[in-house]
Amino acid sequence: MLARFLILAVGAELTLCFAAGAWMWWHLGVPLIWSVPFAVCAVLLIDAMLIASSFALSRRYAATPPATTRLTNVQKLRLFFYEFLAFTAVFTLLQPLVRLLIGPPPAGGAGAADQAPVLLVPGIYCNAALWWSMRRRLRTRGLKGVWAVTLEPPLADIDELAHHLCAQIARVCEATGARQVVLVTHSMGGVVARACLRDASAATRVAKIVSLAAPYHGSELARWAVGANGRQLRPGNAWLEALNTSELPPVPVVSLFSWHDNFVAPQDSARLPGALSVPLTGIGHLSLVFSKAVAQRVYEEIRSASQM
Repeated sequence: MLARFLILAVGAELTLCFAAGAWMWWHLGVPLIWSVPFAVCAVLLIDAMLIASSFALSRRYAATPPATTRLTNVQKLRLFFYEFLAFTAVFTLLQPLVRLLIGPPPAGGAGAADQAPVLLVPGIYCNAALWWSMRRRLRTRGLKGVWAVTLEPPLADIDELAHHLCAQIARVCEATGARQVVLVTHSMGGVVARACLRDASAATRVAKIVSLAAPYHGSELARWAVGANGRQLRPGNAWLEALNTSELPPVPVVSLFSWHDNFVAPQDSARLPGALSVPLTGIGHLSLVFSKAVAQRVYEEIRSASQM
């Protein structure tokens, strides 16, 4: 569903840009051959403006970081550039092609005896293709039982998405014969995973949650989000308060977050009582899933869960 929408959105965006290029050719005499690079540059400019807006808003609502996290101007430019690349890759290139890039969860007989299966859970407005790079890095390190899931419908209530995730966990355990899985989540996926733990049978199947940039206490930028799940990510809403005050099973949680996250603000929303918090610097919200260093830390957490 989300992939089809993104294909249509990208197609509409390119069509409008090509139409603008054709208008420039017809009325201004600009060579038609320039309409193609004009369309591409226009799409990239739109993406850059969206990322610039996210950084501006996140700075307005930012948590107070340690003094040691201050960036130089060069580091700020690098932060913006890599987040821009990640955003363009995810929403323009990867997610529309999710069927080609990401296979389904195992149908049976997959996995390894010494490794808990890993489920990669995306966040809001994202599908399984978000994890294309991370999954490749984990598999390169020797983890074979790694699968990415898509939670749909994309604008659904988080409780509905949690029910979907619980079903995926049960399916993977049944197919692989594993007793438990490790959940690696991004953004809203971390909140969905915690909501899933309210299902007692699902909770017993989760060995560990490794979350990246999870807005456990909401994000001020969610006030601009659409959909039921977007409203549930707004700080102080009744649903999120109920989740955070409910008694959940003692599943270990490792929360990686960046002091320079441009979509989760305040950034320390990713801190969770009882969880191991791992603060990072100089990396954006979507850039986390493409980072080699983050992939290494995720790999280490998965291996430690498998050896428990």
